[in-house]
Amino acid sequence: MRTLLDKAVLFALCLILHITLTGDMRPGSVVALLAAVCCTSLCEWLPAARLRPLMPGCYAVMACLSAEFLWFLPPIAYDAMRLRPLRLVRAGASPVRGSGADELPRWMMAVSCWLWVAPLAMRLFGLGADRGQAGPDSYLIVVVVAVGALLGESARRCDALADGRTRIEDESRDMLRRYRIRLADGSEERAAAIHTATVNERTRIARDIHDNVGHLLTRAIMQAEAGRLVAEAGGAHDAARGFAQIHDTADQAMTMIRRSVHDLEDNGTDFAAQIHAAAHAFDGAADFDVRLRNDIRTAPAPVARCLAAVIREAVSNVAHHSDAAQVSVLLHEFPAFWQLTVQDDGGRMPHAAATAPRGMGLADIEARVRALGGTALCGPFNDGWRVFASIPKTPWTAEGGRA
Repeated sequence: MRTLLDKAVLFALCLILHITLTGDMRPGSVVALLAAVCCTSLCEWLPAARLRPLMPGCYAVMACLSAEFLWFLPPIAYDAMRLRPLRLVRAGASPVRGSGADELPRWMMAVSCWLWVAPLAMRLFGLGADRGQAGPDSYLIVVVVAVGALLGESARRCDALADGRTRIEDESRDMLRRYRIRLADGSEERAAAIHTATVNERTRIARDIHDNVGHLLTRAIMQAEAGRLVAEAGGAHDAARGFAQIHDTADQAMTMIRRSVHDLEDNGTDFAAQIHAAAHAFDGAADFDVRLRNDIRTAPAPVARCLAAVIREAVSNVAHHSDAAQVSVLLHEFPAFWQLTVQDDGGRMPHAAATAPRGMGLADIEARVRALGGTALCGPFNDGWRVFASIPKTPWTAEGGRA
């Protein structure tokens, strides 16, 4: 906006100066005005950005050939000074590849950026067929052109400061994001280590209960049953009833122990809490919101661990490889299977990012789901990235209705 305003002011000043000093607009002046407008427009919107600094040089050449073009030189000097740092490489600095700065010779860029001085010098020294001696109007034109050049230099410095500030802000945000993700990864690793230690301890306790207490109770049940049979054979009915009560009590205790061992092996973790923790593992570490909808009330421990791991990895991929603003995590329970969908709106991942190893990785997500007899699909979907998993209930319902 500032550039357009500066050019509009310079063009207005050139028109006022030309009409004041010459009294009218000759056809040559109209052609010069149109040429200046075209050159300044190409400096803004030319598709080949590396060619934009050549436009002021082209107009300067026409100004050297015709004095009419000299009246509209200030906007050209403005663009020449404004575009100079975008294409010239400072001494000792390496050109940035792919930016276009190294695709044109440096001398050509320098000549194009400073060629607007040539028609002014020719005007002041009376060179050229149609210029004559330098008069007050010549000095006035020089002053206006100098004003345009100073405005262009000011715009150049402002653009450089704005670009530098934007670059520093982007780098700061990127560093902060990486730091937060690193903290989240560390917290996740610590949580995973604590969870693994807890599961191992639960498994050890369950094994000890099953091997020791369960064995003793089984022996007590068998002894009570044998005592009952002996008492009934000897006609001691009171003793037989006592042995039967001991048998029933020991059997109830064995049933409770089996339930406790089963709960310990299933981690004793609430399914909803486990899914919520996985979905919000990167809260505060990434700039996106997670929308969780869980329609599954409960699931076997292996299924819960698989779904939580897939959700955690999918959200981690979004945090590391996407610019998504929102991630939706949807879990649905159907009569024959459980279904998980993780969808983000961060655009399709680049091929390199999608195929690079990332934590558990897409291949491991599919392998983990396939290990439970399910299917998993990962790929672009609806201007984003989607992870889809489906796990059948058949293996679990066939083992005593665990689902």
